[in-house]
Amino acid sequence: MTVPIRRTFRFVDWTLRPDHDPDAPPLTYAFRCLALKDDDTECAETSSPSNDPTEPQTWAFAHLREHPGHTSYAEVIERPWVMWEEGPTAR
Repeated sequence: MTVPIRRTFRFVDWTLRPDHDPDAPPLTYAFRCLALKDDDTECAETSSPSNDPTEPQTWAFAHLREHPGHTSYAEVIERPWVMWEEGPTAR
């Protein structure tokens, strides 16, 4: 005799949003040098991450002083996001 198996599924709508909760990781900024070295590889030196966006900019000017041809940079921003459960829906 086969016993029917019943399952109940709960469908939930999720939303992805920036995490502004008090315990969220901080938003951080950094710069990475995109200039090519003599061997055509990317320099890729990076500033330290900082909560203050001006600190990596200061690093970029110091890096330029040390390497006058390195004039191209990428800003690297790490912004925490969180999935938010909207609640059950009928389907």
